[in-house]
Amino acid sequence: MDNSVLDKNGMVRTPEEDIILCRYSCGGGMDGSSETLEIRMTESGKVIVTYDYSSLISEKEISESAEVSFEAMKEIREICKKYRIFSWGELRQTEEMLLDAPVTSVYVTTGEDEYSYSSNDIIPEYAAGITTELYNSMKKHLEGVD
Repeated sequence: MDNSVLDKNGMVRTPEEDIILCRYSCGGGMDGSSETLEIRMTESGKVIVTYDYSSLISEKEISESAEVSFEAMKEIREICKKYRIFSWGELRQTEEMLLDAPVTSVYVTTGEDEYSYSSNDIIPEYAAGITTELYNSMKKHLEGVD
């Protein structure tokens, strides 16, 4: 499936080039932890990365936020474009269910188009590293933030 469109100048554009939000979340496991990592572009053009972590068992909570350069959002867009995330379509669910295992999910949107998948879905084989790449890309921008 081709997900490219022509812009007003006749150049080929993909929805991945217009992503304004990417959210990674993981939770629901028996350890009682929840983690959310998000990068978003505000209406004024600022790019914000936020990280939230909590654990019921250790009662540990972390909440961080930082304004970052547009390069951080550009990196997310490039990762999503490399794996052509908006062209995946409806994914099949895995038949293997790990009881009490956390579920990881990723959500991206352009404001008009959106796509999400979870660890219960079978993503295309060529895209096996996308979740780790997105997580690492967002997380590195919070290093050194108090």
